[in-house]
Amino acid sequence: MKINKILATVLALVLVAASIPAVSAKAADEYVYGTLAYLTYGEYFSSELGDSAAVAADGYDTITSATTSKYKSFVNSAYTTDESTGETSIYGISNVPVRIEKSVYEAAVAGTNTAVAELLNRGFTVSDSELSVFKEIASDASISAYVGLTNTDVAADETSSISTDSVWGNYIVYIYANDGSALDSGKNIEGAYVTTTDGQTYPIYHSANLWFQAYEFSWVVDPDFTEPHGNKPYTASLTGLTGKTISSVTYIYKTTDENGNATFSKNTYNVGALKVKELLDDSSSVTATEANNTNNNTSDLTVTAPAGSNYSVASIDSLTEGTDYTVAATDTGFAITFAENVAAGAYTVTLTDDTYEDITVSVVVSANVSEGDITIEDNALVINNENVSLEDFLAALSSATLTVNGTTVSGGAAVLFNEDGTVNLEAKTTGRGAKTLFPDAGSYEVVLTVPGYGTITGTVVKAEASEENSEASEVANDEVNNGEVAAEEGNVALNGTSETTTEKTNTNDSANAVVFVVVAILAVAAITVEEILRRKKRA
Repeated sequence: MKINKILATVLALVLVAASIPAVSAKAADEYVYGTLAYLTYGEYFSSELGDSAAVAADGYDTITSATTSKYKSFVNSAYTTDESTGETSIYGISNVPVRIEKSVYEAAVAGTNTAVAELLNRGFTVSDSELSVFKEIASDASISAYVGLTNTDVAADETSSISTDSVWGNYIVYIYANDGSALDSGKNIEGAYVTTTDGQTYPIYHSANLWFQAYEFSWVVDPDFTEPHGNKPYTASLTGLTGKTISSVTYIYKTTDENGNATFSKNTYNVGALKVKELLDDSSSVTATEANNTNNNTSDLTVTAPAGSNYSVASIDSLTEGTDYTVAATDTGFAITFAENVAAGAYTVTLTDDTYEDITVSVVVSANVSEGDITIEDNALVINNENVSLEDFLAALSSATLTVNGTTVSGGAAVLFNEDGTVNLEAKTTGRGAKTLFPDAGSYEVVLTVPGYGTITGTVVKAEASEENSEASEVANDEVNNGEVAAEEGNVALNGTSETTTEKTNTNDSANAVVFVVVAILAVAAITVEEILRRKKRA
């Protein structure tokens, strides 16, 4: 009875001990290491960036996304999904490594430190070893920046840039490392932020700002802005960036292996000085006239911009100022005169200002052609103007529009002709929603509108496959079929041989088994007889 009581007591103690998370022997005297289920964006960034973090009045942002497939790929984000709508809310960082003083941890477990207990109740897994990178949770539940995380400074290439012409946001930044190295995949980004020349830091968020291609990110300051997926990626805490200059972008990466071991890295890309200029409203604009032989090949730009702005012509595609064009200021804007050797077509003119965003406008340089100078005949381009080259005309098709039988084909003009000017009867556009221009035999009415060259119409005829080609196709099919039959017969022969071999093997195995059994029986019999004789001899 006494022994039973002792065993019961020991068993109870074992069960109690098993219910308490183990603490590594190395850190047992002072700290408990482990993984916290999540930190909100506010907790994460305020702990990492401290008082320098620029926060909107209503705090850090929760990112709402209708793009249900991408949020899962940001492996370090914490999110919830509304199953009824499929809408996802990304609210922070998941599985954050932390360290807590043992006495603080024990008080939280006992319920006497409710502030720390509330953090641990989110989900806390004790580590069986000391962590090299972690955030420290203090007794008042405040959280430190990462300890043990070393930053690497990387010089960014001069091609790193900022612009306001993206469909993904009001602003977009491109980062290119000076050494030519590629940025790691954005899927493993845990946290990221930009730093401005006045020392302020601004967090950037998964899905709303960060993409899988980490070399670029965008943000929105207009609450009504909608990107192509239907999301409204407005982030209130980034509105304060307007008017400031970005000096660096920092990424914190966390990669976790199949065993749950995390590896951290931190890289800061020094991008120089990227000015976040103020956006223009709808009252600002730039218009341009066509440059042709009736106006000395000059385009007049009319600029409407806020008072005090100082816009100037910064660039015209790949043309060189002074060689390919000259610029003169006018009362309403600028006059751009193009050199005679500049090919006809559409050119993008970029105007820049110190305070406000860049403005772009398309300027058309005319080829000064007449009706009938360029036609489509017998499935080929025919140019009847010695001042128009085939090469220049084909180059202009990148900004042209094409309709086939009354339907506009996006990107179709660029693939309509072969390099020799013949119609590409197998032409197909590229990218999402790719379309074949002439899918079937028959006649197609095409209308080609080319900036600088006017509108060109014609009929494209795609003939039925010739009888000779059909016969060749049948021969080829017969050869393929014969090959398949031969291959099948070969497989049958091979399988037959295999089955025969298997049968022989099985037969041999059976014979061997019989021999083995017989030998075994004889051996047992011999032993038995020997034993009987031995006993009789004794008797």
